[in-house]
This record gives sequence, C-alpha cells and structure tokens, in this order.
Amino acid sequence: MLRCCAVGLLLLGLPALVGCSGNSKTAGKVSVSGSVSVKGVPLADGVVLFEPLEKQNTSASAVLVGSNFSISAANGLQPGMYLVRVSTSGEENKPVDPNAPLTPSGSNLPGSNKSETKKPTIPPEWGGKSKQQVEIKADGPNKFDFDIK
Repeated sequence: MLRCCAVGLLLLGLPALVGCSGNSKTAGKVSVSGSVSVKGVPLADGVVLFEPLEKQNTSASAVLVGSNFSISAANGLQPGMYLVRVSTSGEENKPVDPNAPLTPSGSNLPGSNKSETKKPTIPPEWGGKSKQQVEIKADGPNKFDFDIK
C-alpha cells in the first residue's frame, strides 16, 4: 500500500516538474515588435535586423508588414544591447522614356505609374554602416518605433 501511494504521488508531481522546466525554445528569449518609418512615412517594404553587441547568442530579422514588425519569443532575442539595421528590397525605379508617345489615358505620365514612384532610401547609418543600438530588456516591453530621418 505504501508503495502504491508513493508511485501515485510521483505521478501526480511529474506534470508539475515538467511545467516548471520551461520551454527550451523560448528560455531566456523575449519577443520584440515595432514599426519603421522614413521621414514620418511608414516603410511598407523592408527588413529589420538585430545583431548582438554583447555576449548574447541570438540575432533575429523580421520582414515589415504594413511598416510593422514582430518577432515572437520562440524566435526572439536574449536581453542585451543590439545593433539595428534596416534595409529595403532595393528595387530600382524604371525611368520614364521621354521619347515614348503619351497614351490616351495618360498612364505613362511621370508619377502616374507605380513603378516610377520613388522608394524611400535608407541612409547608410541605418543600413550597412549602422550604429543604431537598442537595449532588449528581460521584463519588456520591447517595442521599438524607428523613424529614419
């Protein structure tokens, strides 16, 4: 009878021990979110990259969706200082051919074609030569709204 009770208590306590061990995928990592704009205009297309500056063994990148980004705790960052880089797709705009005849609808007038719309340019101090830093905190919130000037 004593043996049966001991086994029963062990089986009852096992789920509690497993629950306390934490999820190894998210252990020590936190979620990060925010938005990116260029001169006050939301950046609809781009990527935000977080590179560790201390002894963290995590880095992450997030694709902008409607100028917003989000990194879940499962893919998140350990607390500490990070270098931030922002980039866009780098698609070049098509120049307007000055010799092309105008269409009746005016669809080839400068500014009427989406491909002629200038994409925001990310300055080097936010891109390849970035010195932008943020601190990821264990207790959050880790929400960053970057307005690139």
